[in-house]
Amino acid sequence: MAYIKAISYYLPEKELSNEELLQDFPNWTGEKVLSKVGVESRHLAGKDETAGDMAEKAARKLFAEYNISPQDIDFLLLCTTQPDYIMPTTACILQHRLGIPTTAGAFDYNLGCSGCVYGMAIAKGLIAGGIARNVLLLTSDAFNKLLHPADVGNRTIFGDGAAACLISTDGIAQIGDFVLGTDGSGAEKLIVKNGASRHMAPTGAEFTDADGHVHRDDYIYMDGSGIYYFTVDNVPPLVENVLKKNNKTLDEIDYFVFHQANKYMLNTLRRSCGIPREKFHTDLTHKGNTVSATVMIGLRECLDNGTIHPGMSVLVTGFGVGLSWGGTILQF
Repeated sequence: MAYIKAISYYLPEKELSNEELLQDFPNWTGEKVLSKVGVESRHLAGKDETAGDMAEKAARKLFAEYNISPQDIDFLLLCTTQPDYIMPTTACILQHRLGIPTTAGAFDYNLGCSGCVYGMAIAKGLIAGGIARNVLLLTSDAFNKLLHPADVGNRTIFGDGAAACLISTDGIAQIGDFVLGTDGSGAEKLIVKNGASRHMAPTGAEFTDADGHVHRDDYIYMDGSGIYYFTVDNVPPLVENVLKKNNKTLDEIDYFVFHQANKYMLNTLRRSCGIPREKFHTDLTHKGNTVSATVMIGLRECLDNGTIHPGMSVLVTGFGVGLSWGGTILQF
């Protein structure tokens, strides 16, 4: 069996309010963003602060808060869409920087909003296979570095941040069975086309589609309506399948922590799944959508404020880049 033993997170120092962000966009208001997206401000990584740097800070915070020795870590997983280099894997660099033994395994995996759930699945497999006993799972993204300055829609949604989680053979929450899914036919609905092997050099290419949305190959492009329909088509069945695989009913789940996409999306999913409002976590107000870190941030917040406590069953989901999705149940 595998358990979550500890959770911490890191948010960059710089905080950008709606009022500051929207100074150059007179057609937008802070009230509009808050009511539809649910975000009042978001944190931005520093100019020279990478996703790897944020992951390191989250890990160091975890070690300090829970008195964890890096010497006890025997596997390191880093979920990020933005490694420090094409090679080597940033997880190898973090192994050295964090003082984790050279006997530990370490690798990156490239996923976005489903990445936390996938990481828990990988960690559980490593423990079940006898490969590791203490897995450090780091999730970190700095999406704002990949957003065009004129892309006000996405800049209102995304915040930068990182989370750290220790998954072990004992802990505060037993990790249940997983349901995972992938549909690569939708890969271009959320994509940065340039910068890797297919198109290494920036091109400056952009065009406007029939709906007035600008596609920029050097920056993040998100097909908002396409992602919306993907989510509403796949997440309610995901929840049903997670319940079935874990022999639970919806009423037996005490709380739900979904990936924090945006307020409108979360409200739609909650209603579609038939989840009571009081059992459903929504909190993007001062963080925004921190991509792979949202679920762990949400769990830590709910533990801190007492919303989640021992004896509770909590269903978690992630969904997005890939396109990909996943879910499981945590028994606290």
